[in-house]
Amino acid sequence: MLAHELMHRHAAIMLRTASEHRSIPLDDYELFLSALKQVRAQLVTIKHELEDALRNRDPLTGAGNHIAMLTALRERQALAPRPTCLAMMDLDHFREVNDTYGHTLGDEFLVQYAEFVMSHLRPHDEFFRFGGEKFLYCAADADLEQGRAIAEQLRKGLSDREFFVEGYLPLTVTASFGLTLLDPSVPVEQSIERADQALHDAKAAGRDRIANWQAPN
Repeated sequence: MLAHELMHRHAAIMLRTASEHRSIPLDDYELFLSALKQVRAQLVTIKHELEDALRNRDPLTGAGNHIAMLTALRERQALAPRPTCLAMMDLDHFREVNDTYGHTLGDEFLVQYAEFVMSHLRPHDEFFRFGGEKFLYCAADADLEQGRAIAEQLRKGLSDREFFVEGYLPLTVTASFGLTLLDPSVPVEQSIERADQALHDAKAAGRDRIANWQAPN
């Protein structure tokens, strides 16, 4: 039986005893206090977990923030040699959305975009807001080929989707992706930079596409 159920059960016993004008046994009172302490301890734990979750979330989109991203990637790195594919994602021509419709609509657009991606996360994958309209998708136990398949599903899904914001016609968007593997031999920041370099290659090649990081010759 859960702690709060025990607390209510012992409280009911004491209330029934009191309603019958009988003295409440000390054992019943101590059992109630013990259950109450357990409930308070659980509430404190939940409070701390919620605070930690809020500190690690981007307040606009609900994606993980920069601190959560670095922490998660370092944990993933420690699991080597299991592969992790990183996909840096950037909305194409998003500045035009802000310039045309304003930042309020742009923010709503980012929220819906993040919700779309997070609804397509695999059970052990993670999604972080890197900054602005850039996001990082962390595909667990995925090599570059598997990561590319995930990115392609997202790329096509985004390009086919219409986003609705009240008062405006449906909007469509495309995204570019830069892929790399999380390298256990270098700092996680360097792997993130590689994904970002690959993203720039995808943009330079025409946008709405995926590029893999290429090691310099």
